Amino acid sequence: MRIPPIQPAAGEDHDSKMANTQNAVTKSATKYPPEFELLLCCARTAPDLPRITALVDAGIDWHLFFSLVSAHGLRPLVYKALRPLCWNLLPSDIQSEWRTVCEFISGRALFATGELLRIAQAASAAQIPIAALKGLVFGQMLYGDVTLREFSDLDLLVHDVDFFRAVEFLERLGYDLFWNQGSRHVKQFQRYVGECKLRNRDLETEIDLHWRVATKATALAPALSDFPAGFQPVSIAGSTALSFAPGDLPLYLAAQGGWDQWCELRRICDLSEFLRRYPQLDWQPSLAAARRLGGLRSMFIGLVLASRLFDAPLPEPALPLIQRDPAVARLADDAVLKLLLNHNPSDAISRYRFQLKAKQGLAGKLSLLWSIFAERTAEDAAWLMLPRPLWWLYPILRPLRIASKIFNRA
Repeated sequence: MRIPPIQPAAGEDHDSKMANTQNAVTKSATKYPPEFELLLCCARTAPDLPRITALVDAGIDWHLFFSLVSAHGLRPLVYKALRPLCWNLLPSDIQSEWRTVCEFISGRALFATGELLRIAQAASAAQIPIAALKGLVFGQMLYGDVTLREFSDLDLLVHDVDFFRAVEFLERLGYDLFWNQGSRHVKQFQRYVGECKLRNRDLETEIDLHWRVATKATALAPALSDFPAGFQPVSIAGSTALSFAPGDLPLYLAAQGGWDQWCELRRICDLSEFLRRYPQLDWQPSLAAARRLGGLRSMFIGLVLASRLFDAPLPEPALPLIQRDPAVARLADDAVLKLLLNHNPSDAISRYRFQLKAKQGLAGKLSLLWSIFAERTAEDAAWLMLPRPLWWLYPILRPLRIASKIFNRA
């Protein structure tokens, strides 16, 4: 079913109507600390220059600010914004550390780009469709520069049927499984989980190989079949690698941000840059897919945060639907609070509480609960690798694993 666009009231200018509606949807009474607000103004490809100047003139704790930027993984983007404006106002030790870090990030991004293209060309020759996601590809597609987005590894995605071939292919290229067990038994377990970590010790490069777009314990968990365009070529450094087409990215960005409860600022920044770079995109297919999967609310929370924190333009078809769901504003407020408190998005209890709140429909919530409790995870196997006939025991043993983790921390 197609979601109808907003119709302006008689005699009312459409642009004014849209601006008023967006303001009503994204308004917030939250007052941000100056360092956090400065981060929001800088973490954009088009920084808010007047507001940056005003905040800097009023006074900034630069050591606190640099720690904040580092925690959110936005150092190259913010560095680029500050350099021409007020770089000389930063303490010399912060200048030196920041410059060194950004030079390292830039060099690593360029090296990783070469490695990604090597893998892409070899995969094409081996006729194994492998798509690149996040990190480098987002740097190019969303920010226009692979060096502007921080990342820690290469994220690759394959179809389910290609999983074993892809692992063996990467092993031939010099990558080993993180787990020190190279048996097919381990690969079969990881295939079920949907994610396999590999490492090239010589190149000091790590790969997250996925065949699931999102874990089933996520409010918005699309499958590869939910991305109709499939893998498409993306231009990077004069060559190409496969990734999702722009039209399919809203669903992927929402799934990724929702898994982290939308309390990773970098995820929100990705979505806001996407909204700016592709303003004419047809959002109807992504909204319809998210609604069918019961995760439309999770997508809306990300959109509200992108608009509220980074002034990103919202897609017109989403505005009336966001207004109809008061839970979106409440969950967006919770996400902002977590951002301000530097909440750890990997905290399991908080994460699954968010997923249940973001999931829509009783049947959807019950299915999600089952996935949370019954699905085995990579953490289960890393704790104890059971023989395959006993894999069904993992959900039963999970409370013991979690208790041991809490005991070890104490």
